Amino acid sequence: MAEDDIVLHTTDGVELRARWRRAEAASSAVVIAHGFSASQDDEAVAALADDLCRAGYDVLTYDARGHGASGGRSGVGSTEHLDVASAATLALRAHLPVVLVGVSMGAVAVVSHLATSGLDVGPVVGAVLVSGPARWRMRPSAVGVASAVLTRTAPGRWAAERYLRVRIAHDWRIGEEPASAVRRVDLPVAVIHGVGDRLLGVAHGRILHEAAGGPCRLDLVEGMAHGVDEASRAATLDAVGWVLAQSSIRPPTTRPGR
Repeated sequence: MAEDDIVLHTTDGVELRARWRRAEAASSAVVIAHGFSASQDDEAVAALADDLCRAGYDVLTYDARGHGASGGRSGVGSTEHLDVASAATLALRAHLPVVLVGVSMGAVAVVSHLATSGLDVGPVVGAVLVSGPARWRMRPSAVGVASAVLTRTAPGRWAAERYLRVRIAHDWRIGEEPASAVRRVDLPVAVIHGVGDRLLGVAHGRILHEAAGGPCRLDLVEGMAHGVDEASRAATLDAVGWVLAQSSIRPPTTRPGR
């Protein structure tokens, strides 16, 4: 596996730090859009990228705006579709079929990108949505309350920048609900949701599945919480293969550890 650090530029002028992981003789590529407060160097995100690369995929990761080493400020999902567009554009230059994998906030960004791009997505063949919200309503839990305070209040945004290293735009606005946007996505979409998700209940996964405008698979994963963990990594690997198969593209036969 070879790695190559690169820089992306979004259409609104934000510089993103990104990294290619190159598999030997890859026949398809995966772009990973991480979740809120994560980065491409997050241990769980890096483990997912490594799993996919060992399975035979070229993998492109990046730090979303306001996260990690990238510039700009986070729109908490409302502007991150521009990051996905920049990464997808680069991935498409390899002339390989591309699957977009979005985690939590990254799932919102992936759906928004596909819904606003219409038919102009080139060889993007589908998406995998991990722990994605369907609507802008979270469980009434301590985690949900903390998330709202961090993103919607000035003291919360200050704390997010100081302690989570996430720079949030003060004027960010809630965008279209993913359950509405995904209706305009006619590509294959796999939805992965943890049964133990304390932030977003499994109803979010079911709603996304029912609303999808194209072929859609729903995996409710036992032992999975919110975001990337060991259980969701295994499910994501299978889901990427399913998306490619739906597009009549043969997934790699290589598997992690082989």
